[in-house]
Order: sequence, then C-alpha cells, then structure tokens
Amino acid sequence: MKIEMKVGIEEAKKLIQNLKIASIPPEIYELEELMLAERPNMTKIAAVISKNPELLGDFLSLVNKVLNKSDDDLILDALAAVNLLGLAEIENLFLGCYLQKHLPTSQVDHKLILNSMRSGIAAAELSYWVNDISRTEAYFIAFLQDIGAIYMMRYDAQHYAQDYLNPLLTSPFDAHFKEFEHYHTAHTFVGSVIARRWHLGDLLCKTLLLHHQESLESVQSYDRRVAHMVALIQLANALVFQVFSDHYETAEIKQSLENAVAFLKLPDNAIEATLAALKKWGYEQHTHQASH
Repeated sequence: MKIEMKVGIEEAKKLIQNLKIASIPPEIYELEELMLAERPNMTKIAAVISKNPELLGDFLSLVNKVLNKSDDDLILDALAAVNLLGLAEIENLFLGCYLQKHLPTSQVDHKLILNSMRSGIAAAELSYWVNDISRTEAYFIAFLQDIGAIYMMRYDAQHYAQDYLNPLLTSPFDAHFKEFEHYHTAHTFVGSVIARRWHLGDLLCKTLLLHHQESLESVQSYDRRVAHMVALIQLANALVFQVFSDHYETAEIKQSLENAVAFLKLPDNAIEATLAALKKWGYEQHTHQASH
C-alpha cells in the first residue's frame, strides 16, 4: 500500500470525530481582534498576554528561547515582547505556549511536547539561514509537528506510542509508512486536519501533512516554502536526536540530516549555532520572572 493523501485525510477526519479536540483559547481571539485594528494598541495587546501571570512567565521564557537571547538581554515583560516582535509572531508564540501547557495529559504527552519544543528551538535557530521562514514560524510549526501524534495516542492508547510513535524517532520515513499501513491514516494527516480546524494557515497545515516526506525536491515542486519548512523540521529533529537521545544514530536519521543540509544549502556554522542553542535552552525550562 502506498500513502494516498485523500484516503489519509478522510480517515483522519473519521478518527477525530469521537475525540475531544482542544479549543483555541479566548485570548487568541482577543489578540486577533486587537491586531485587526487600523492602529493596533500595543499596550492593550500586552495586557491580554498578561492576564494570566503563570502563562505570561511561560510566554516570556519561550520568547527568550526562540530569540536565543543572552542572559544580560532577556525580555522580562509583555510590552517589551510586543514592541520587539511582529503581531503575527506574538500570536504564534502565545498559542504555542498555551498548547505546551494545556495539551499534555500523560507522561508520554509531556515527553513528546518536550521533544517538539526542542525541535522548535532548533528550527528557529536554523531559520536564520532560510530567507522565507521567520524564527517564530519555524518554532511554531516545528513545535506542532506531532500534534497529531498526541491525538493518535488518545485514539489508540494501547498500541500507538510503543508500536508507531517510538519507531518514528529513529526511522522517520519507514515508520511513517508503517503507521499509514496500519491505520490507513497517520499523525501527519490528523495534525493537518486539526490545524485546519484551528484556522492556523496553509504553511502550517501543509507542512504538518508532509513533514515525513522523504523527497524534499518533490515537496518543493508542490510548494517552495513548505519544502523549506519540512527540511527545517527534519534537520531540527536529527539534531535534537544527536544531542538528547541515548540511541545510536540510524541510517535514516543520517540521511534526513544530510539531505536537509544539502537542500537548504546551509553553512557549517549553521549546525554549530543550532547545537549551541539546543545545549543552552533544551535541558531546562529557563523560566524567568516576569515583571508586572
């Protein structure tokens, strides 16, 4: 059986019918309303972000991670973040922070979210060398790459994590095919369908659908930016595996790394900088006290 896109999408829609899909937080709609104003009021936008002090602290910590801020140049309040970042970037990071906090319901979920957060940090750093992908886009999309896997685990709690999710870490192409063979869909389809439901945009939805595609050139023939984002995710995942996994590096991991580096035409210092960012931000939360 080959992977059929139409079949995968239709089966993903059926699969999630009986699952409780998380809702977008009301603050996101408040932010969107303020951002659509002719002259957005940055103070009001900062006030929405600051409503929940605990979430604010997590948000500011995430901003510092994604921007790879030095310890003497940390962003410590919402208004400073709003003034530094674009409005779309604020929305991406705020939603990413919210989902990181509210999506996990099990220890396996938490491990998956941590791994996705690390991949987001790596993708954000690598995006410096990719002209058409911003740091926050790279973080947000890489962070959400396995949103479908969380819901696959809820659909098949007995088998999915051990039989299909774990193998994806070492065999990102072969294991994805086996997942589709078994379910007639996969976490890639489920994630894309959920992202569509949340109205998160074409780049994210298409990237989630294709991020286990082995041929980056075939993705590029479909959409250049999606191909760049898929390559960033595959490379970020390989580097996260190098830094944090205690398993041996498989041929598929090496292949995905080499293919992505060649496809994106990255210099050696891009990999060095990304490994440094992972080692700086990937081991602990680095939460900094928010000012009020």
